[in-house]
Amino acid sequence: MKMLGKALLAAVAVLLPTVATAQTFPAKPIKFVVGFPAGSSIDEVSRVVMDDIRKRTGAVIVIDNRPGALGAIGMQIVEQADPDGYTMMPSSSATHSSGPHLLRALQGLEPVTKLSHVGRLVRFDIAVVTASAGAYKDVASLVAAAKAKPGDLTYGYGSGTGQVAGATFGRVAGLDGRPIPYKGQPAALMDLLGQRIDYVASDLGAVLGHVQHGTLKAVALMAEKRSSILPDVPTVAELGIAGAVLTGWIGIDGPAKLAEPARLWWTEQLEKSIASPEVREKLAKIGMEAAPLFGASFATFVETEYGRWGEQVKQAGIQAE
Repeated sequence: MKMLGKALLAAVAVLLPTVATAQTFPAKPIKFVVGFPAGSSIDEVSRVVMDDIRKRTGAVIVIDNRPGALGAIGMQIVEQADPDGYTMMPSSSATHSSGPHLLRALQGLEPVTKLSHVGRLVRFDIAVVTASAGAYKDVASLVAAAKAKPGDLTYGYGSGTGQVAGATFGRVAGLDGRPIPYKGQPAALMDLLGQRIDYVASDLGAVLGHVQHGTLKAVALMAEKRSSILPDVPTVAELGIAGAVLTGWIGIDGPAKLAEPARLWWTEQLEKSIASPEVREKLAKIGMEAAPLFGASFATFVETEYGRWGEQVKQAGIQAE
């Protein structure tokens, strides 16, 4: 019995430092680096979730927007940070799935293998939108314009997701649209509203407010089934446009070899946030569907999506820059 008691005491002694560390994290402010502009969908999701964590835990979390290069600028900061959990970032289909196939800067950073993948928060549909004040009220009018003046249509994008979606939709719908790059989706949408470009394929969150206010017209959803958020918008399948179904996602990453106490804290907080009815309602208002996935399952998902989006990039004929 004495030997058993000593063994138990020894085991507890080994566990105590880890437990104490987990309980004291975070002991200083956290920097959450968003590689996209304020107002982008990734930024909005980040703010909803980080605000919830702040309220529940009292943690000091500072959102640091570092837009540019499809998220590569922000990602480099996180990759070079200490893996202590105090420098984190949102991961996404733009940075991890499509981006590495589009930009050599992201290829060099290797987000799939050189970051710690903590968890997926949401999935989102992609909508094709036009300016309500413009000439294109539906896909048929876009197709007619493309036939009348081949190569004349333009589409804008400010993310990897938007670039691949715009190119894919244009290819399969026969639009032959010319791509116009922007620093972020909000900038692309501003030019669309000004009718300086003809259409944008964007995550639903970035365009939802404009569609609901009637300034943008959603002409198609790149999905298999209609959205409960915009039930009147037809899907590409309904319009007879095959091979144009794409779905995006947003999660949370940290530096490679993230310290286990930090990983445990982040996982616990993210699980609580994404399970909150209040958080889910806020996410739905910006076009996002809660889709929690953590640990090894999320890491496998990231790797699978990298391959799936890579095939889309190849079919679209997009060359890495």
